[in-house]
Amino acid sequence: MFGGANFESEMGLEYFRVFPWIDFVVPGEAEGVLIPLMKSLEKNEPIPNGVAHRSDGGIVFAENHELHEDFSDNAPPDYDDFFEQLRQIDPDSSLLENPVILYETARGCWWGEKHHCTFCGLNATTMKFRSKPMEQVHADISYLSQRYNSFRFRLVDNILEMKYIEGIFGEMARNNFDLQFFLEVKSNLTKQQIKLLAHGGANVIQPGIESFSMNQLLEMDKGVRPLQNILCMKWAMYYGVEVNWNILIGFPGETDEDYRQQIQLVKLLLHLPPPECVGDLWLERFSPYYTRPEEYGVTITGPGEAYPYVYDSEDIDLFRIAYDFEFTTQNEIDPALKKELTETVQKWKARHQSDDLPYLFFTKSMNFVTVYDDRSIGNPNKNRFEGAPAWIIVFCNESPKTMDQIKKHAQGLGAEEAAAEQEVLQLEKMGILYGEKGKYLTLALPHNANL
Repeated sequence: MFGGANFESEMGLEYFRVFPWIDFVVPGEAEGVLIPLMKSLEKNEPIPNGVAHRSDGGIVFAENHELHEDFSDNAPPDYDDFFEQLRQIDPDSSLLENPVILYETARGCWWGEKHHCTFCGLNATTMKFRSKPMEQVHADISYLSQRYNSFRFRLVDNILEMKYIEGIFGEMARNNFDLQFFLEVKSNLTKQQIKLLAHGGANVIQPGIESFSMNQLLEMDKGVRPLQNILCMKWAMYYGVEVNWNILIGFPGETDEDYRQQIQLVKLLLHLPPPECVGDLWLERFSPYYTRPEEYGVTITGPGEAYPYVYDSEDIDLFRIAYDFEFTTQNEIDPALKKELTETVQKWKARHQSDDLPYLFFTKSMNFVTVYDDRSIGNPNKNRFEGAPAWIIVFCNESPKTMDQIKKHAQGLGAEEAAAEQEVLQLEKMGILYGEKGKYLTLALPHNANL
């Protein structure tokens, strides 16, 4: 029996057609069909909907449109066989010491229900977001931690249930547990939310930061702006949370100017954790680029180039089994700009792997603020600010502020509105503030460790 993501839709049916040694295929969620299937085989009754099977030399399949909604009957995952086999193979395996436990708290994507990211092929027929009750999550994690003697978990959900930030991680923070979690989240988190996640055990997050280009993010339909991505990275770094992310390029609507703007912005962010790489997007089955290519100016030219090397049978239709595809667009980005972006990121990574770690932080006294800046190689500098610029740096530290908010704040402290605006523009020019669509955020991290 086969199933899972690579057997959804026509992919599973094509594998089933070509390989006669496969007895059954479940192209969708299996909870609702596995038990009925076992009963039907035991009693020689008709095979339930949702299971592809063979009958009289042909393939029979009727879709099961029901999604698994009620997780209350789901037991925690059972890894006993895995660890028993591992002990037999290698009693001294490092995987037996505080192992990483995989655990699912939710399915689907609450953002994808509203706006399907244009390049994302996840949740083909299961986009509807469903999550476990918080009491069940608490109980399951407690059980799994005790049974497998582990403090480390990897949540396999596509996106975190927002209620869990307070209900799960806030509770763990209040109890000072030492558990550690990997999470996939949306990057539009606040400082307070990141603090709760960090104190509750989230030590690695994957927030879906794919670009610092406004136009590219709009093209992706990510629902976030560069400013939100920066804020997420800033406070994750402050609270000691590792951020996994990449810069994706190759989108149908991108322009040379997008690359120029992103290169300049990246140079202001060298004190923050670098991406793993700069890479071309994949065109994935089930993504809007796949289902509506003409709408985005995409031409699909064939299955991914690796498939013919894996499946050399002429009988198999590679287009029907492929999950990723080759494609072209009408975009013609200057190759020199792609090279410059890639090299800028490579230098960024090299700095963070060297002894010359870049930094940008500020210290705050009663009457002044000092900014320490070593983003430029061999050119560290220290700038002391008093009055309006000092107040502005502190005021824009936690979250982005509009110019009107900044003026009102500065005026309340005795500064003129015009002077406050001039100071904002000067701080932006120095790369201490980042401005976007009338909002400003302090890029420097606070030195104070008690925020």
